[in-house]
Amino acid sequence: MMRIRFDVLVLVALFAGCLATATAFADCGKGQPVFEDTFQTLDPSWGGADDTLSVANGGLVIKPKPGYMRWDLSQSDYYGDGSICVLATIAEASDIGSAQALVAFWATDYNNSYILNIGSDGKKGFYKVDRMSNNRWLTPIDWTTDPAIKFQLGDTNAVEIQMAGRTASILINGKKMNQFNGSPPDGGGLIGLGGSTGENVTAKFVFQKFQFFKAAAP
Repeated sequence: MMRIRFDVLVLVALFAGCLATATAFADCGKGQPVFEDTFQTLDPSWGGADDTLSVANGGLVIKPKPGYMRWDLSQSDYYGDGSICVLATIAEASDIGSAQALVAFWATDYNNSYILNIGSDGKKGFYKVDRMSNNRWLTPIDWTTDPAIKFQLGDTNAVEIQMAGRTASILINGKKMNQFNGSPPDGGGLIGLGGSTGENVTAKFVFQKFQFFKAAAP
């Protein structure tokens, strides 16, 4: 009897968590997205499919080589003020503490960009923001934990990055985590997705419903 009760509570908690994520994603952005990729096929703007990049079941699947980052900047357009929205999942990891899902924004190229990292130690969820400037790394926001971030392997987090002028705001599962002032590229920047792993760590990252909502005119 206790076992049945425990299972019911677990199912209720899982359903509530999924509902909260869906609600947060539904509230992301305003109006109709000017860009959307539901990953029914691999759009050539992401590059060619290989062992580290593919599409399956409505998701972009990224599997970095152990000890490396694998990230791709969409060649769909340059994006200015507005909101990036995406569902991000660390689907598999031999060491979840050494696997981070990545969302890139304000990027000029692979040597000049901002990257939101989302990770976990199996007990708590974390995020940070890195900046690569002229092929050198900076950390505008260091690793920070927040109870709103889902942390178990296979959990999905609804991610939103709001860009307005020089300010970027980070929201995860509908909660505003932080904001900072940066240096967006003139004329808008590229956006992208990726994953990174520690040495000898294998991982699989899945991204769904990647969208960009342009900010409404004042």
